[in-house]
Amino acid sequence: MTTETAAPAAKTGTDLETLEKSVALPRRPQAVQWRKSLRGIQGGLGPSDTQLIAVLEYPAAEAQALLPTLKATRLTVKVDDGGWLPEATREALKQATAYEATPFFKGSLRQGTVFHLPQSNTFVLVLFST
Repeated sequence: MTTETAAPAAKTGTDLETLEKSVALPRRPQAVQWRKSLRGIQGGLGPSDTQLIAVLEYPAAEAQALLPTLKATRLTVKVDDGGWLPEATREALKQATAYEATPFFKGSLRQGTVFHLPQSNTFVLVLFST
């Protein structure tokens, strides 16, 4: 008989200090929202692998300073937000420009993508460990 246990609930927050414990921030955002969760299935990926999604809002000057430091990529990750992101953000992601997330890597979170939402100073960072 196989028993499945529910994964622990995702941790969410809006405090920059907690986010900085998990990711490097090459520029300081003015507002953040983040969600950190376990990913994977028993016997496969995880269940100790972690995914972090962060919505980073920058002042216009900081967003413009950040963009030239990022390298565009066609390789993107599927954003599995568990319904956490607002619908408008999910829609904007479909038109977003994807960049390598290397400048944001820290600790075990060493894979992922950062998306710049069109006509905004908002970035959506998706990092995960494997």
